This record gives sequence, C-alpha cells and structure tokens, in this order.
Amino acid sequence: MFVDYYELLEISPNANPETIDRIFRYFAQRYHPDNPDTGNRLRFDEIVQAYDTLRDPAKRAQYDIQHKDHWVSHRELADEARDR
Repeated sequence: MFVDYYELLEISPNANPETIDRIFRYFAQRYHPDNPDTGNRLRFDEIVQAYDTLRDPAKRAQYDIQHKDHWVSHRELADEARDR
C-alpha cells in the first residue's frame, strides 16, 4: 500500500531539505514513544521512515516517481467514477 510521505509530514512535494528537517524534528518530538502526552510508536516509526526517504536525494527521486504515479492513477480512478 502506498504511503504519501508528503501528506504524512504535512509538507509540499516541493519542500526544501531545511523544511523537511524542521518538520521532522517537530513530529519526532511530538510522537516519540517517550513523550507521555502524545507519544505514538506507530506514528513515530512512519515519520522516521518518511524522513529517511525524503532526506536522501536518491531515495527521494525514486519516491517522487512513485508519488507521481500514485496520484495520476488516483486522479484517473476519480475521473472514471465521476463520469459514471
């Protein structure tokens, strides 16, 4: 199943590396399992996975291809459903 890392981190696909770092730090602190108020291990792991992918230029380039393909496919399905 495709996970939209941009949506998960609440950033634009055009976000620069500094923005990705800043948002990651915010969410990592918020969802870290040691945080007694808002800790969430599953959410934290998803955020780390998204960050690991988007911070690496080669991984991000590969991911962006999948991201584009996913949304093109999603739009086509929506258009088909609307036309019926």
